[in-house]
Amino acid sequence: MLRIFLIVAIVAGIAAGVVTMTKVQTIIVTTRADRDSWHKKDTDEVSAHNKTKKTLADTKATLDKTQKTLEQTQGELAAANSERDALAKDKTDLTAKLEKASTERDDALDKLEVWRQIGLTPQQVRETISNLNKEITANKALTGENKLIATDRDLWQNKYNAMFPSDAPVVLPTGLRGKIVAVDPKFNFVVLNIGEEQGAKTRGEMMVDRNGKLLGKIRIQSVSKDECVANILPDWKRGEVMEGDEVLY
Repeated sequence: MLRIFLIVAIVAGIAAGVVTMTKVQTIIVTTRADRDSWHKKDTDEVSAHNKTKKTLADTKATLDKTQKTLEQTQGELAAANSERDALAKDKTDLTAKLEKASTERDDALDKLEVWRQIGLTPQQVRETISNLNKEITANKALTGENKLIATDRDLWQNKYNAMFPSDAPVVLPTGLRGKIVAVDPKFNFVVLNIGEEQGAKTRGEMMVDRNGKLLGKIRIQSVSKDECVANILPDWKRGEVMEGDEVLY
């Protein structure tokens, strides 16, 4: 009987061991499967991470390259803008030069047309101008000579009039005007700021005026280059003659 219980116990133990081994085997299989699954997941995650890291590195490289390209493009754009501005300035300068050249051309054509209408060659024009300048010089010399002759004539005429008084009136230049610069009431004479250069003549008579009012009449007694001395005529005196009064003919 004991032996039977022992056998039963052994059988039961073996059965229990078999069940336990089965469960352990199941757990081991399951654990291995989970381990393999987690290992695969970890491997996949590492692979995905590495892939992502590589993608990120590639992206960064692409970004750096793009940034470099952008900077290069901006430099080229700045250079292009600078070149464009330089070309625009050159265009403006060339336009101005063209306009100037066109104006000079038109002026040259106008002058050429004048030469054509004149009908003379440049050499003939130069000769004509030279001859004209000679004529002008000769005319100036003649005018100066005539002026000297007229001055000498007036001088001798004044001397003659002073030496041989005449009742004939002396004609002075039309519109001759001057001013009294000094008065001697004691001897009744005045000094005028006009002389031979202005046309004053000995024995010439002029009226004394102050603001349109007639004050008297004077007669020139002596004449120098730029001034003369005149006596106040008593019969014509209408007021006191003063410095600054005008004399006119």
